[in-house]
Amino acid sequence: MLDIFNNNNELDFSMCVSTSRKIDIYWSEIKSKLKENYKCKQIVFIDPVVLGFFPELIDLELNLPHLVIVPTNIGEKEKDIDTLLSTLSLLEQEGIGRRADKIYVVGGGVLLDVVSFACSIFRRGIHLTKVPTTLLAYIDASIGIKTGINFMGQRNRLGSYNARFEVLLDPNFLKILDRTLIQEGLGEMFKIALIKSEILFDKIEASIPNLLQGDFYTENQGKELLSLSLKLMLEEIHDNPEEELLKRSVDFGHTFSPLVEMESVNNINYRKLPHGYAVAYDCLLSSAISNLRGQLTDIVFSRICNLYLAFDFDFGNSIYMDDDLMWASVIEMTKHRGGCQHIPVPTGIGQFCFIEDLTYDELKIAKTHLSNFF
Repeated sequence: MLDIFNNNNELDFSMCVSTSRKIDIYWSEIKSKLKENYKCKQIVFIDPVVLGFFPELIDLELNLPHLVIVPTNIGEKEKDIDTLLSTLSLLEQEGIGRRADKIYVVGGGVLLDVVSFACSIFRRGIHLTKVPTTLLAYIDASIGIKTGINFMGQRNRLGSYNARFEVLLDPNFLKILDRTLIQEGLGEMFKIALIKSEILFDKIEASIPNLLQGDFYTENQGKELLSLSLKLMLEEIHDNPEEELLKRSVDFGHTFSPLVEMESVNNINYRKLPHGYAVAYDCLLSSAISNLRGQLTDIVFSRICNLYLAFDFDFGNSIYMDDDLMWASVIEMTKHRGGCQHIPVPTGIGQFCFIEDLTYDELKIAKTHLSNFF
């Protein structure tokens, strides 16, 4: 059951998952939580850039006897087993117990993923509070129960499902983001709108002049985009929290992109491709395939392409020239989906179907189709 209600313009969601626990999402501030729990041990893993904007957390560390602030800078390249082990070692060194003590993670999606994974396996699971500070983390990693690290060149190859957490959502964190980080989050918003909601897609189009401004998301119109994106994501998690069903609409954007994204991180010959950019291109390519198959009209396809162009998602990245890499990602995702392609493609805005018979040649033709459009 997914309950959604509005109270003084502050949105609250509750989602019951298969573990019979609740994920409660509400507007709040991390400082009040830290003060409330001053008697127990508390660790805050926080992105150093974010900490620079909130030096009062250091003052809290000095005044609260059991609080430890841990500035932690993790990028996609450091999202590995060494970082996981370092995180687990710190939990052990600080003597974190099973239930009473509190762990917080304040930062972007990569940091949230790693600390969530560590908390899911330390003492077979300890409670965690997530505080997303990027747009991508806000509408994706913060509410998902999947955790993970990269392993042997594969994105999120090691991971777990962790439903023992709560989320503090404060859009004021988005004010400190630079343009690139906002763009990356818009890639995920573009994806969920295109595959699930024409209403959200319309609202994004109407908000184009403001979307790259962090302050916009503290206003009612921006909060509405955030709330609707969260609702749509939560609907998918609610119905299939541990992915018993491998045919999922939210795999849209994750067929061609996983290996491409990792290669851009690991290969110095390519310009690094942020996750949201890779997802957005994947959505665009899937739309091109659907258009060529006659399942998506030219008018709707043009609308999708024009919205993509408005966000400047680095369409010209040279890594997209590697057809073999993109096809290798299709093969890997087919294995991941139980031997079936299960590729979600849009048949309209907010409408989709799955295809199971994509070929290498069709992929190349779709890429040419995109190049001709752009």
